[in-house]
Amino acid sequence: MNRSTPKDRNIGKKVTFYRELRGLSKKDLAAKLQTAGCDMTSEMVWKVEHGRRNLSIFEIDKLTQVLQVDYNALFAQD
Repeated sequence: MNRSTPKDRNIGKKVTFYRELRGLSKKDLAAKLQTAGCDMTSEMVWKVEHGRRNLSIFEIDKLTQVLQVDYNALFAQD
């Protein structure tokens, strides 16, 4: 069975797309995540967007909440 990994699904690029669609800088997104209870810095957001950092389920949950997107929007295969 061939399984797709999150890296294969370009989650970081999707985070970048939705962040920019909402008019947020990396710093803005980090601030909103922190307000929502997720301790993520703008540097960590950069690492996520560039595929250099994995996300926890909690972080994914907060990202979908802050970016106002459905889980499927981040995990859909390109």
